[in-house]
Amino acid sequence: MKTHLNWFMAIAVAGVLGLGLSVEAQETAMAPAKAATQVPVEQEVTTVTVFGRMPTRPTNTVRRLNRSSGSSCAFTPGSQDGIVDNYLDDVYGVRREGDDTNSLQTDGNGVVSQEPEGFRDSSPYGDASRETKPRIGVDAAGERSGCSQSDYNFAAGRNYILRKDTTLRDAFAAYNAGNFSKAVELFKQAYSKIGYDEAALMLGDLYLYGQGTKRDTKEAIAWYTKLAEARLDQSHYVRFNPKSPNRGSSRVQAQMKLARIYMTGFDVPKDPKEARHWYKAADDLDFIPARYVLGRMYQSGYGGEKNIKQAVKLYSDAAEYGYVPAQYALANLYFSGDEIAQDFTAAFEWYQQVAFNPYVTNKKPYAQFFLAKMYDQGQGVKGDPVRAFAFYKLAAVAGHPDAQNALATYFYTGQLVDKNLTITRKLFSAAATQGQPSAMVNLAAMLLKGEGGEKDVVKAYVWLKLAGKLGHTDAPAAAAKLEAKLTPEQKVQAEVILSPRPAAKPAVVQAK
Repeated sequence: MKTHLNWFMAIAVAGVLGLGLSVEAQETAMAPAKAATQVPVEQEVTTVTVFGRMPTRPTNTVRRLNRSSGSSCAFTPGSQDGIVDNYLDDVYGVRREGDDTNSLQTDGNGVVSQEPEGFRDSSPYGDASRETKPRIGVDAAGERSGCSQSDYNFAAGRNYILRKDTTLRDAFAAYNAGNFSKAVELFKQAYSKIGYDEAALMLGDLYLYGQGTKRDTKEAIAWYTKLAEARLDQSHYVRFNPKSPNRGSSRVQAQMKLARIYMTGFDVPKDPKEARHWYKAADDLDFIPARYVLGRMYQSGYGGEKNIKQAVKLYSDAAEYGYVPAQYALANLYFSGDEIAQDFTAAFEWYQQVAFNPYVTNKKPYAQFFLAKMYDQGQGVKGDPVRAFAFYKLAAVAGHPDAQNALATYFYTGQLVDKNLTITRKLFSAAATQGQPSAMVNLAAMLLKGEGGEKDVVKAYVWLKLAGKLGHTDAPAAAAKLEAKLTPEQKVQAEVILSPRPAAKPAVVQAK
C-alpha cells in the first residue's frame, strides 16, 4: 500500500548530469519516534519561580485534617481550604450516614453549622464555655484518632504565632523590592519562628543563585532538604490540574529542585540514584510530572533498575490524570511494540488524547503526525486519505518536519489538492532545514531541475551530502555522481558551505 510517509524523489542516472527526477512511494513505513534513553531535564535549574499567593491571615480556630495524614496528627490554619475530597469532608463536616453527630458544631439553636472540626488555639484542652464536653480530639469511642495532647498543644502554639507574625510577608516584600540581603535575613527569621515552607524554599533559591548572599549550592541543598524531609501534612499535596500541570506545593518544588540538581550535576557530582530518589519523593506526593519522569527512569534504567512494566504503570497513571507527556510516551510504546506488545488501537487512542488536548502542548504536532500516519497506512483505524491529509497539514503548520515532508508530496503529485511546485519546494525546504533527511534529498532533486524555483546544482549537492551524514541510504551515491559533474569553482562553493571557516578574530591594536 502506498503512503505519503516516505515519499522521496529518486535520483537516477539520466541527462547531462546523469541525474533525473521521479516520484515514488516507499513501502516501508518510517520508524516510529522512540522514547529517548536519557531522561531530559524539563526545566533549567537556573530559574527562580515563586508559586501561589501569600498565605492569608489565619483565624484562631485550628482545623484538624483527615485521619489518614502521613504524620500522627495534622493541623492547618483555619484560613486554608482543603484540596482532596476526604480533607473537604472533614473540614466542612459533610454529613454521611454513620457520622458522629457530636463531631459537628451547632449554633445556639442546635442547628448544625458548617464550621470545621477543630479547636481554639487559646484552649487546646477544650473550651467549656462553648461545648458540653471538652473537644480535644476524642471521638465517640474515646480514642484520640491518632492525635496526642502534645499535637494539640503544638498546633495551638504554632497557630497563635502564625496569626501575629508578619516576617514572611516582609521577606517577600524585601525580595520583590530587590533587597535580597534583607530578604535572606527575614526568610531566616520567618523559618525560625514558624517553619514556613515558603521561607525554606526561597532560602534554597537565594543560596543556589547567589542572591543576597554568596552562592552556596551546599547550603541551598540543605534548605531544600530541610523542607523536602519536613513533617508531612495535607498541605503538601496539590490536586493535579492539566491546565497548570507543573503547579506544586513548596515541598514538591524543593524535591524537584533537588532531583534536577543531582541529575544535571549543578555544582555537585551527578548522582542518578539520588535524582531518582527525589523524583520518587515528589511522586509520593501525587505530583504527576514527577510520576512521568520516574516512568522515564524505569524505562531507561536511569538511576536504578530498568523495569518497563513499572514504567508503563507510571505512564498509565499519569496519562489518566491528563498529563500529556505521559500520554504521548504511552502511545509511542504501544505504536512501536519494541518494549511491550504492539497495540495500534491503544496507540491511536492515546495519540488522540494528545492531539485534541485543549491546552497548548509541544507534543500536539507529534501526535497529529502519528494520527496522520495511522490514517495513511490504516494502522489501528480504517485508512482515510482525507483525514491523513488533514492531520499532516495540522502538524506541518505547527512545524513538524516529517509532516512537512509528507504534506509536500501531496502538492507535488496533485493528490487531494492542486499541484503546486512552489509550495512543494517551500515545504521540503522547511523540513530539510530542521534536519529531515528525506526532505533534504527531495529538495536536492527539485534544485537540480529548477522545479518550484531557481536551479542550483551546488545547493543540491550540499543537501545530498548532509542527508548522507544523517543516514539517508541513497544520498551518498547520488552525491558522488553529482560531484563528478561539478566544476572546480562549484566544488569550492560547496566546500565553503559544508565547512565554513570560523570568523577571524579582530586584530588587537596596541596603544602607543
